[in-house]
Amino acid sequence: MKQFFLQLLRCGSQLVLLLCLGVWPAHAQQRIASLNLCTDLMLLELVDRERIVSLTYWAADPSMSYLADRTDGIHLNHSLVEEIVPRQPDLVLAGQYSNVQVIGMLQALGYPVAMLNVPLTLQGLRDYVLQLGELVGESQRALQMANSIDASLAQASARVPVGAEPLAAIYGAQGVSPGSDTLMNDLLQLAGFRNLAAELGIVSYGTLPLETLVRAQPDVLMVETMVNNGDSVAHQALGHPVLERQFPQARRLQLDASLSVCAGPSVVLALEQLLLARERLQRQDRLVQVSNKQVSND
Repeated sequence: MKQFFLQLLRCGSQLVLLLCLGVWPAHAQQRIASLNLCTDLMLLELVDRERIVSLTYWAADPSMSYLADRTDGIHLNHSLVEEIVPRQPDLVLAGQYSNVQVIGMLQALGYPVAMLNVPLTLQGLRDYVLQLGELVGESQRALQMANSIDASLAQASARVPVGAEPLAAIYGAQGVSPGSDTLMNDLLQLAGFRNLAAELGIVSYGTLPLETLVRAQPDVLMVETMVNNGDSVAHQALGHPVLERQFPQARRLQLDASLSVCAGPSVVLALEQLLLARERLQRQDRLVQVSNKQVSND
């Protein structure tokens, strides 16, 4: 295991960590397993279904996976060695936060493992898609995907209304909110919003106290929907009476959390949600301005 960590440190600066095993020929990668939700989703987008021998159980959870309906019949794993070995994969994909002991054991058993640095923001998304496509022998599909994402993001950002940027607060279970250096922060900025958590100095993810949220008086409250866990104690706080009073439906947006869990093609859909909210706010502001003007004229 010590030798494994030394290898990991030597390869750590690369986008795709092949753990110093070299690059496998595409024709040898006919059976692919995944130990990470983000690589699950990319496999479902890039690779023919018959080549996928195992995905994580998160891939079948609609609260986390926008492709949950594509997983029927695919073996699901909990990132355990004993679940992967019987599938006899030619290639195992993992992320930077995957269990290094599991990776080391699979390698010791002779299974090639590629650990990818899944981007946590929009920066590096294109390179990530292209590298993964090359790794699984689908370079052309990956190039088409990367070009499509770039074009869609550019077209969407061109729709941002001109004017002051409204302040948005994303409020999740237990008050968790994405700050700077997150995918959601990048998407908020592209859609023409300011991010309350980032302005408060939260980096990555942090807790946004209810009192702080109320005092900040953001223009819109964005609540992440969780299909399977909406009734949990952690999520019940989202229906707090104070939030209900301060943020009526016109100032709320239900976000589909599965679209922004991982950097990939779904970021285009996540951005579309935000743009629609931005356009709705602008229409509401115009109505208020017209109403106030009529009142002053009277």
